[in-house]
Amino acid sequence: MANTTHRAQAPMSGTAVAPVWREVYLLAGLRALSFAGDIAAATALTLLLQANGAGSYTVMAMLLAAVLPPALLAPVTGAFADRFDSRKLIVTVTALQALVCLAMTQTTSPVLLITLAVLLSTGLAFTHPVFAGLPAAMVGRENIPRASAISQATAMTGMVVAPGIAGFLTARFGVNVSLLLNAATFAIVLLGALIIRTRLHGKEPAKTASAGNGPTEDRPSYRVSADRFLRSVLVISGVVMAAASVINVLIVFYVRDTFGASEETYGLIMSSWMAGLVPGALLVRRIKRFSHEAILIGSFVCIAVGILGAGLAPGAWWIVPFYVIGGFGNGAQATVTHIVINLRVPDTHRGRAFAALGAVSNTGPAMGYLMGGVILGFMQPRYAFLVAGALALVAVLTFHRGLLRTADDAVQGAEGTPVTEMPSGSDEAPSTEAASEEEAVPEPAADTQAALSKPAPR
Repeated sequence: MANTTHRAQAPMSGTAVAPVWREVYLLAGLRALSFAGDIAAATALTLLLQANGAGSYTVMAMLLAAVLPPALLAPVTGAFADRFDSRKLIVTVTALQALVCLAMTQTTSPVLLITLAVLLSTGLAFTHPVFAGLPAAMVGRENIPRASAISQATAMTGMVVAPGIAGFLTARFGVNVSLLLNAATFAIVLLGALIIRTRLHGKEPAKTASAGNGPTEDRPSYRVSADRFLRSVLVISGVVMAAASVINVLIVFYVRDTFGASEETYGLIMSSWMAGLVPGALLVRRIKRFSHEAILIGSFVCIAVGILGAGLAPGAWWIVPFYVIGGFGNGAQATVTHIVINLRVPDTHRGRAFAALGAVSNTGPAMGYLMGGVILGFMQPRYAFLVAGALALVAVLTFHRGLLRTADDAVQGAEGTPVTEMPSGSDEAPSTEAASEEEAVPEPAADTQAALSKPAPR
């Protein structure tokens, strides 16, 4: 059928839509398992290294092993996500990740464990752009906010519970049990990927030609690096995430040394950030009065205010409400960023865009962890909180106008390249194995698609 994108969706039929949303929830669960598996493995291995007398540099190397591959491999992993069959990519990578976890149970050498941790994180670098790009193919443009909120909130839940589960299992049963359970989660992800019918580039590597959309010679091709709006988002995200990571290093000293609070108080304060994280990811899509860009700026402001407010706290318990605000902003920022990328970036480049986001999301914390250790040597924790919060706020104030001014740039660029409407036989279109059983839904023309500067679609 010409000029259609085949999806497991038929908006005119309620019975046809249900399976698609089941796939969205299934994908969200698989993504949460993937994140949780990597984080749980890193937590268990860090505890093992510490128990075996490893020094701070060895532990730092283990932490960096978890964040550097997604940052360094972003150009490669993004290109893979944009070219190759999403199912084959997920199945292959998760199978290798399961084998890496099994290999970890056979050694206690710090060098080998760190090397295997790098391989495990490399797998996440390849699967993250695919997981992030699939929801848009499952539900269509009009349902992207809801699908992104579901995906992000579920992934964050996995990230939140993973360290605690890993710590409990390691303390009760040893590191090997944690790693074996981690391998099992990857096996579940593999099986789930085989169940999901929606596939990106399911026939052969994607091509850049799109004959069904008319001549493309004079149309400017979309490039992630040329999207000024996306660059602004990534810069602000990097600065704000670095600031949040700095305080993650300092918070234990701030609570315990500055205020003399107990371990229980410290644990509750740390939980307060998490308490805002998932609600922020879920509730942000229900805000209808403001554009996605305005909500994104507001979420960055919430994080900065949360950090600044914690630095001004007269007592330990005053940190809690500010941490809830910061966590809410953190969750909202993650969800809205995914919504914006899915709406703005053409199908053929979403993998690269999400890989770039993953690079920033990992580089920011890595820099923050390193800076946090250095800052603690010459600055009291309270002042470090104030500096980190101020820098985050300055970054938002500096770039927010440019972000709003360039809000329509990617939309105009997308009109010059095929975004979601694909011709018959195009390999770039998302495909489903059940397409023949369900209605093929034509995509709206580019000139009828709402610009992102308008309020978020309901």
